[in-house]
Amino acid sequence: MIGMLFHGPEVFDSGWGRQIIDTMKTKDDLRCVLAGTMGRTAVFDSGIDGIEFWNQMPSACLSTLASEASLILIVNFAKSAEAGLVFGGMVVERSGVTIPVVQVECSGPFLVEWVDGCDPGLIETLHRMGISRRAPKPVVSSIWQADGNLYRRMTTASAGDFIFVDGIMVGRATGDVVTLISRDGQLCEIQGADVKAHGLEKLERFGGVDLQTAKLASSPTIRRTAKQPRIMKTTGSGLVFIDHAGMHVYELTGDVEGAVTVGDDTTVVVGDILSRFQIPVIGIVDGDEDVILENGRFASGSAKLTVRADDRFGLKVFDEIFNGKKQIGMPFEEALRKIVKLAGDDLVDLQTF
Repeated sequence: MIGMLFHGPEVFDSGWGRQIIDTMKTKDDLRCVLAGTMGRTAVFDSGIDGIEFWNQMPSACLSTLASEASLILIVNFAKSAEAGLVFGGMVVERSGVTIPVVQVECSGPFLVEWVDGCDPGLIETLHRMGISRRAPKPVVSSIWQADGNLYRRMTTASAGDFIFVDGIMVGRATGDVVTLISRDGQLCEIQGADVKAHGLEKLERFGGVDLQTAKLASSPTIRRTAKQPRIMKTTGSGLVFIDHAGMHVYELTGDVEGAVTVGDDTTVVVGDILSRFQIPVIGIVDGDEDVILENGRFASGSAKLTVRADDRFGLKVFDEIFNGKKQIGMPFEEALRKIVKLAGDDLVDLQTF
């Protein structure tokens, strides 16, 4: 069996995902796994079936696949060839797998054999698809400790890229190298970036960060390629509360009528994903959107409330409307009326869709 690990939306938006699946399934049985929230949205838009969505880091997905596959293909579409090589090398090293691993980097396109032993016939098949071969790049350690601090360097950022730590935007790169510094589980400094203090506060409120294992990402947008969204009607009841955790939207919104979201960017991302299922959102924002997703959509019936401080008012909604629970059975329209009333003089603007 061939295990296939896909990462990111661009590999599907570009058509490479479908092409590689269709080619590889003529060779052997496949088990296809995806890492990443926006990648899951791209899979839905593409209409491809048979891909599993594991809520795990790419290296953990690789380790699990290796327990039953004879070969693993990592299929990625990075923002650059260099970024693709760094990603592949890091994921393979962290996974510790020993079976043959080949990365197909669609941004080239090229392939890298990270762990030797792949069937030459499969390599030849990839060559016939126009995929050239490149040598693996040595993995350089990017984590070290000094003076009681933990340091982690990102080497694939570009000036203007958003910097994400476990899905939360914490700053914007000012150059090609970004170094994050933590002490006692708290992110305390980011070198080479304009820091978003609000993002650091969110990380602290959610329990801090283990910089050694945290998922780091840098990108000018969370979905670089455009794709016509696929729309389907779903039915559900009750509401779910999503507070700056857009990366978990699929796990949180099954069978609900709507969602209450807190944060400008969270509202845009969650609203865009849920618009595909015609699930409206009540977004609580304060106007500090960083535009991590352009041209986001909202389902009909959605509302966006601009308040003076979205975090503070979001906590108030969570306490007084949701009674401290992540999900309640209250109808959408009733919740919207109550939230607008609760906002009172804090409400700056109300936009409906």
